[in-house]
Amino acid sequence: MKKLFIYIVIIGLIIAFIVPYVMPSKNSVETPPFSFSFSENLAVNYGQLLPIPFEVGDNIKKLELSIDGKKLKTWTSPNGKLTFSLDTKPLQVGAFALEIVGYRTDGTSYTDQRLIRILSDIVPEKWSIEILSTYPHLETSFTQGLEFNEGKLFEGTGDPNQAGESIIAEVDFKTGVILRKMGLDASHFGEGITIFGNQLYQLTWKNQKCIVYNKTDFTSIKEFTYTGEGWGLCNDGKSLIMSDGSERIYFRNPKTFDVERTIEVYTDQGPIARLNELEFVDGLIYANIWTSNNIAVIDPATGKVVALIDATLLVQEGKGNGEVLNGIAFNSVNKKLYMTGKFWSKLFEVKVNKGAI
Repeated sequence: MKKLFIYIVIIGLIIAFIVPYVMPSKNSVETPPFSFSFSENLAVNYGQLLPIPFEVGDNIKKLELSIDGKKLKTWTSPNGKLTFSLDTKPLQVGAFALEIVGYRTDGTSYTDQRLIRILSDIVPEKWSIEILSTYPHLETSFTQGLEFNEGKLFEGTGDPNQAGESIIAEVDFKTGVILRKMGLDASHFGEGITIFGNQLYQLTWKNQKCIVYNKTDFTSIKEFTYTGEGWGLCNDGKSLIMSDGSERIYFRNPKTFDVERTIEVYTDQGPIARLNELEFVDGLIYANIWTSNNIAVIDPATGKVVALIDATLLVQEGKGNGEVLNGIAFNSVNKKLYMTGKFWSKLFEVKVNKGAI
């Protein structure tokens, strides 16, 4: 019995000595069988070829390269240094997930991923603002949405400091007087508005609801739900166009609110985020860039920023004790453009001077 005990102890000691050399440590890291040959995410201007280098080790039976889930190329028994040239012309500007998946001869697989950004190939023009006329605007209006329809001005407001102050209203733009209004539930923070047909659509900031009203009497018709935040809203006569505070703009079906397509807004330097109040003007999207004095002019087909409007003059003339520039409305009756800001006392009729400042 004593000998058996000694044998067990000896075997235990042998195992304790040998196993650490046979079994991998908890802290050991497997050497990847392949990887991209760059550690940082890549950026390239639209239209350019983007070289994507990677290196493959032994025992890889098949390798697949894809972008946003769409396969670009498959290699059989690859080995060594490889480069794939990505043609960016079939793609839009924006961020894309690049992925390579390798299948080993033993049946297991390994994945490596990177993010690439396709920047615009357009350097935005610099446009300026000229003030043509000035009208009163209620200093109590925290402007979130501004839109003309059949010559009448409609405004949607919120209030970051006081619940229950969000409204939609018809406003006499020449006097600033509210002609009629409808308040939101106190739990809702109103955001961008637009009028499509006989219906007025109003986003909410974090409630993930779009409330639809009859534009004539502001009676509530229905509600749509969406994921994420609601910021700006306009339309092109076919789709509702919505921002969510990021660089993304969504084109939604007016009947179902389903997303029809998405663009990402980019200059030649990178994405433009914090896109706030929107207006569709002469085939382009005008977007207030929240906390800035700039308005992005966006190609709705591509997301490329064709111009940046410097509205500093408006801020100097109209902000006073108010907050940021926010509110763009095009009056299709008189073909004039109007702008204001949150808690501003003035509404400006403006002319955009296109070309270098």
